[in-house]
Amino acid sequence: MSDINEKMLSRLQQLEREVERLRVQENGKFVALTTPLTSTSWDGDARSTTAKTKIDLSAVFGVPAGVKAVLMLVNLRDSASASTYSYMYLAPNDTANNGLIFSADNGKNDGLVPVTAIVPCNVDGDIYYQTVASGIDTMDVTLHIWGYWL
Repeated sequence: MSDINEKMLSRLQQLEREVERLRVQENGKFVALTTPLTSTSWDGDARSTTAKTKIDLSAVFGVPAGVKAVLMLVNLRDSASASTYSYMYLAPNDTANNGLIFSADNGKNDGLVPVTAIVPCNVDGDIYYQTVASGIDTMDVTLHIWGYWL
């Protein structure tokens, strides 16, 4: 085999390995984070009942665009959760009352309810939220992203 053929064969093998690496990366690779992605928009601010609203995870949290799902810590606290059912939906769609539901009810008012979940994203890598709070600005919500699937 000539030097040119050997170099071309070697380069072809390198390209094939790179294509395979990219294929694996695009199909469900989980990226674990040692420090969560946070946002000042989701750091415990008081919220009221809200219709389905999009969270652009790239703009708000710095998640790469187009991720398939996120590993998220959801912390809820509602000031009247002992007497009123307060909750939050997270979903890949803007359909009302649809998605993963997180309850702020732990039997006492203003009690912290932390839950970790895998939240699927839409094709752009974004999610939607909907809150049902006990009153105006009574539900404190904190969101942390601990990883994502490409």
